[in-house]
Amino acid sequence: MPAIIFLLLGSGLAGYFLYEESVTRTAISSFEQGEKLAIEGDLKAAQQKFEEAKQKRSRFPAAETNENMVSTAIKVKDTLSKADKARQSDNFTKAMKLVNHAEQSSTSYTGPLFTHLQEDIVSVKTTVMVAELKYDMKGKESIDELKLVLTRAETLQVDEAQEVAGQIRNQIVDFSINEANNHLEENHFTEALNSVEEGLQINKENEKLVNLKTVIEKRRTAFEEEQQKRIEHAMVAAAKEEEMNRTSAIELNDLKTDVTDYNELKVTGSVTSKATVPVNSIGASYRVLDADGEQFDKGEVYINPDKLYPDDTGKFDFKIYDIDKDLKDLEQFTVEIDHFTWYLD
Repeated sequence: MPAIIFLLLGSGLAGYFLYEESVTRTAISSFEQGEKLAIEGDLKAAQQKFEEAKQKRSRFPAAETNENMVSTAIKVKDTLSKADKARQSDNFTKAMKLVNHAEQSSTSYTGPLFTHLQEDIVSVKTTVMVAELKYDMKGKESIDELKLVLTRAETLQVDEAQEVAGQIRNQIVDFSINEANNHLEENHFTEALNSVEEGLQINKENEKLVNLKTVIEKRRTAFEEEQQKRIEHAMVAAAKEEEMNRTSAIELNDLKTDVTDYNELKVTGSVTSKATVPVNSIGASYRVLDADGEQFDKGEVYINPDKLYPDDTGKFDFKIYDIDKDLKDLEQFTVEIDHFTWYLD
């Protein structure tokens, strides 16, 4: 009897151990499949396999650990997906917060799965930052605004950011050229050169800017030479004008003599101011000549009004009294204006 019991017990234990071994093999198989799927990126399927392994072998710490890792990876992937959607909506602040959260969630994990995941995080972060740079460079209206975006682009050591930096430099060149040309149209050469120099600080050997700088410098030299000629011409003209104002300011328009019923010689005339400034106290020195051309009388008469502005006309008149009644040829008398005197305002 004891022998039979021993045989039955031995048979039962053997069956149990065979069953446990089969379960363990199945659990390990699910575990290994889960690892393979995780590396391939099929995280949900991997999570299911690790769960199967746990169900088949409840005490399976490695399966528990891997399931937690995959669960975290799935959450990180989901967070990165949300970050990408936020980027597509130009909500870059939200996108970066999500990327940073994903990065923090995965920092405590190592292994091939999270190595790939870290690469994804870096890729999404770069995409967000480059997209924000492209967005920010639009609509800028000054070189200073573009410089701020350029500084950010240059700090990102990735090809995409450097490409954006190149686009910003080209935009700065265009801004510099436009500003310089606007100043050049107004002959503001210093401001034009400053605009070019500002562009050259960013693009030192840009051919367009270098050529424009040469053009501005030549234009400035030509303008300054022309200005000097104008100044010299103006000085000559001013000297001539001053000379004319001092010596030829008053021009005689007409002079007429008449004999009155009282045997008086009446003289009338008018003058025009050719001066470029007001003149006043204008006097006309005259001589009265008889029929033989001999001087009969002389004197000075003042022009009315007292002050004449440029191109104004003034008049004068006077009479010669105390002429001998026996003088018969008075109508043959003539009057000459010897010279004018005046004062400049």
